[in-house]
Amino acid sequence: MQPKNLKRLLRALEQQGLDVTYKNRTYSVRLVNSPDAPVAEVLLPEDFPVEAKALKQLANLASVRHPSGGCVCRASATPDFHPGDAGVAIGSVIETVGQVIPGAVGSDINCGMRLHVVDLTIEEFLAKRDQFVERMKGDYFFGTRDVTMTAHAMQALFQYGVPGWLDAMLDRATGSVVKSDLQQLAQESDGSANARSERIFLGGSMDGNWKLAPEELVPDTGLVRDGGLATIGGGNHFVEVQRVDKV
Repeated sequence: MQPKNLKRLLRALEQQGLDVTYKNRTYSVRLVNSPDAPVAEVLLPEDFPVEAKALKQLANLASVRHPSGGCVCRASATPDFHPGDAGVAIGSVIETVGQVIPGAVGSDINCGMRLHVVDLTIEEFLAKRDQFVERMKGDYFFGTRDVTMTAHAMQALFQYGVPGWLDAMLDRATGSVVKSDLQQLAQESDGSANARSERIFLGGSMDGNWKLAPEELVPDTGLVRDGGLATIGGGNHFVEVQRVDKV
C-alpha cells in the first residue's frame, strides 16, 4: 500500500529541494544539492500527513558538516516526527562523527516520562480536580513553583548528578524542597536496590567539571532560580491522569 496521491506529494517535495523516495512505509529523503549527505529515513503510517517542512529539516540536519571534518553519518526520525521551532524536526535521531550539534540536542535534553501512583478513588480526585488543575498550571506554566537552589547544590548536581544534589539539599534545603519529606528523599537515595536515584543513567551526570557549566546556572556563590527546572517543558509535553482498571 502507498499513501494517496504519492506521486503528487513527491513532486511537491522535489520542488522544495528534496529528493524523496517511498518504500515499505519508509520515506527516504536527502537534499537535492547535497548528494554526498546520508539519506535520512523515517517510518510513518500510510495515512500519516507528511509535512514538507519536517522532511526538509531532517534533510538539512543530515547534511551538516564541520570544517574540521566532523559529519553526520546517519539520520532517521521517530514516528512522532513533526517540524521543530528551532530548525530541527522533533523526533530526529542522528549519529555523528567528530562533532556535536547543540541544536539537535535541543532544550528538552533528558526529556522522559515519570509515573506517580496515588491512592485515590475517581470520586476523591474529581472532588478536587479544579484545585489540581490550577496547581499544575501554576507550577508548570506560570512560575509559581519555587525551585530556588544554592550555588553549592547546583555545583553538586553538575559534578555528581542526582546523588550529589540530594546530599547538598539535605545539608541546606531551599525552595519547595523545604516542604518536602527529607527523610523520604534520603531513603530514596540511600543506594539500595530500589533507590530511585540508582535507576537514573550515570546518576544524571557525566564525567566533567562543573566550572565548565553555564555561569548563570552554576555560579560561584549565591542562589539560582531557573524557571525551566522541574517543569514538563513546552510544545506537546503534558500531564496526564489515568485510572488503572485491570493489570
